[in-house]
Amino acid sequence: MDGPQALKALPHEQLLAQLYPRFIPSDPALLKAFGYGPQSVPGLLEVLALDLPETVDMLTADSLSNLGDVTALRDRAFQNLRAVRIDKHKVVRDKDGSHFDVLMGGSYFIASLALVLDEVVFRYIKDAPAPDGILVALPHRHQLAFHVVRDRNVASSLHTMARFAAMGFEQSPGALSPTVFWWHEGSFTQVATQDDAGMHIKLTQEAMDLAARFAGG
Repeated sequence: MDGPQALKALPHEQLLAQLYPRFIPSDPALLKAFGYGPQSVPGLLEVLALDLPETVDMLTADSLSNLGDVTALRDRAFQNLRAVRIDKHKVVRDKDGSHFDVLMGGSYFIASLALVLDEVVFRYIKDAPAPDGILVALPHRHQLAFHVVRDRNVASSLHTMARFAAMGFEQSPGALSPTVFWWHEGSFTQVATQDDAGMHIKLTQEAMDLAARFAGG
C-alpha cells in the first residue's frame, strides 16, 4: 500500500500514529511538493512521512490538505518521533581529545531526531548542560552524531565529525548531508564540511569563533 492509497484506506487515527517528520536533501525541483515544512536545517527539507509496512512515503502538500492542519500534523509527528527506537549508541574517541556520540538504528527517522536534539542528547549525557550548543551531523537517515560543546575539545571534535559526516554521506544509502551543524537555542547553523578532495576541512566563521572561545580552556 503506497502513500496515496493509505490515505484513503487507513483510519485517520492509524494514519496519525504512523506519521513522522523526515529529512530529505533540498532540491529546487522538490520545493513545490515538499517545501511546506519549516527551514530547520540548512540544505535539508523537513517533510511529513507515513511509515508503512513495506515503505516510507513522503507526503506532498496536496496530500496533506486532506489529512488535516499541517501544524497539528507536525505536532503529532513529533510525538511519534520521540518514541523512535535507537538500536545502537557508541562514543567515538581519538587520542587528540576529540569525541562525539553516534546514534544508529534501522528506523528511517534516526536523523530526524535532530528536531528534538536537546531531549535526545540528555538521554545520554544527563550531566552536561549545553549553554554553548551542540555539534550535530546527519550523514544519512539511519544515523545522528553529536558533541556537546563545553571545552577546548570542540575544535578537534569538529574536524573529526566533519570527516565522519563526509564518509557516511558518501558511503551510505539515504544520504542527507556531509555537513556539521551547530545547534544553539533551537537553531541549526552550518559550521564545517570536508572538501570534495577529502583533504581539508572547511570551517565557517561561526566554527572559528566557537573554537576560539575555548582555545585557552
